[in-house]
Amino acid sequence: MGGHLSGQVQTNVSDDPRAVRTRATLKEALMHLLQQGDWSEITASAICRRAGVARSSFYEHFDTKADLLDEIFSDILGDIKPSTRPSEPLATLNWLVSHVGAAPDFFADAMAGKRGDALLPRFRAALKVRLELELSLRGVQDASAKAAYIIGGSMSCLAEAKGCNVREAVQKMAMRLLV
Repeated sequence: MGGHLSGQVQTNVSDDPRAVRTRATLKEALMHLLQQGDWSEITASAICRRAGVARSSFYEHFDTKADLLDEIFSDILGDIKPSTRPSEPLATLNWLVSHVGAAPDFFADAMAGKRGDALLPRFRAALKVRLELELSLRGVQDASAKAAYIIGGSMSCLAEAKGCNVREAVQKMAMRLLV
């Protein structure tokens, strides 16, 4: 398959129901394994064992486990409906706060480097791509640089957050950069 960039996935995926099922099973298997261990310890073979598919099936769909992870991120983030009005909160940041809130221990471990070196940078890159799209739709100049800055700062803020007004704080910091 190939050609994946961190946070972006090609869209020439087969519509064959068997292929769709296999890809979904592989994604579920990787997500399960991520809940249990470190990214660096997860292998394509372990993903296949968990999914109950042959390794050859894995490689028919993905070049690497990172490509599988990127597709998971793309699927998840693709469901975010970007807010296009400057007066609205950034949908990507609202999603991030909710996502972190649903699994705070996992996020804290990832931010502390306990989930492997590749996981968090790929997540950050996927979020940056999504926020860049949202900012571009709003007509923001230098959307790429601003998205990178906002995502990096927001993730750091969430790692340090102790209060219940995290969503508001992250949105306010982002809006200051955008005005």
